[in-house]
Amino acid sequence: MRCRGRRHFIKVAAGTPLLASVKTHAAPSTHPLPDESMQKLGFSNYPFSDGAYEHIVYVKGTGPDVIVMHELPGFDTYTVGFIDRLSGKGFRVHAPHLYGPMLWEASFPNFVRLCISREFGRLKANESAPVCDWLRALARSISDDNANARIGVIGMCLTGAFVIPMVIEPSVRAGIISQPAIPLSMRYWLFGSGAGEWMQQVNVSDEDFHAATQRCARDKVPVIVQRFKCDRISFHGRVKRIAQAFGENATLHEYPDSRPMENDRDFPHALLTREYDLAEYNDANEAENSTRVAFARVVAFLKQNLSPQSV
Repeated sequence: MRCRGRRHFIKVAAGTPLLASVKTHAAPSTHPLPDESMQKLGFSNYPFSDGAYEHIVYVKGTGPDVIVMHELPGFDTYTVGFIDRLSGKGFRVHAPHLYGPMLWEASFPNFVRLCISREFGRLKANESAPVCDWLRALARSISDDNANARIGVIGMCLTGAFVIPMVIEPSVRAGIISQPAIPLSMRYWLFGSGAGEWMQQVNVSDEDFHAATQRCARDKVPVIVQRFKCDRISFHGRVKRIAQAFGENATLHEYPDSRPMENDRDFPHALLTREYDLAEYNDANEAENSTRVAFARVVAFLKQNLSPQSV
């Protein structure tokens, strides 16, 4: 099941002050419980804690290990679809449930909650959130438990830039930074006004950014940076800055629209998940659709860099 998702989020946010009425929030459960419906969808799961935070990690597939971090709407059915496609290509996907109700889109409540979440750094620019330490520990644990396996990481939307501090981890050998969307301006999202330097910023500290680029340069760790050209949440200046910082180790892809837009606010964003499902295509042009091209590139990139023969 899905709620009304991003379009509903836009309508509500347009007339709602995001934080003015939010003063406190309930702390998450110390020991989160797995969602039983995920087992019916073919997932196994395990809890993982770094001593500060704990999340359930859902697993599907066999093959090289890839960590997939879900987007702002949450661990929804579009995320499940992406994991199904990726695991079907010969990967074992580890997907932590980081926030929000399972199998539902809840962009607006997730955004409000995360804006005051210490674990997610209150979504501030130029700061690395503590959840990135948890994610790095997860990558380290997966590698240690699998004979020092090479790990791939995929971040999307809110979690897109989380890949940057994750590549500092020696076990991570391939990173995909997909449509990084934080910091986010509701004014620009809704009305296209208020452009500024914030459009090049990311939710990663300068220290971690530098350490990540240095590690990738030293160990030849490649990253893909990608977005839709007309995305009003993930900007050209932001992905260009990231790609330039990683230099020859980064490949930047900016894709044309994958489907007709109903209006200026109906721009494509979720390149590997929602837009893949919504893209209009037929047998004649399916392979040329941006979402299909992007997914094929991701699969080839991971296979090339995570196989035991990779140097």
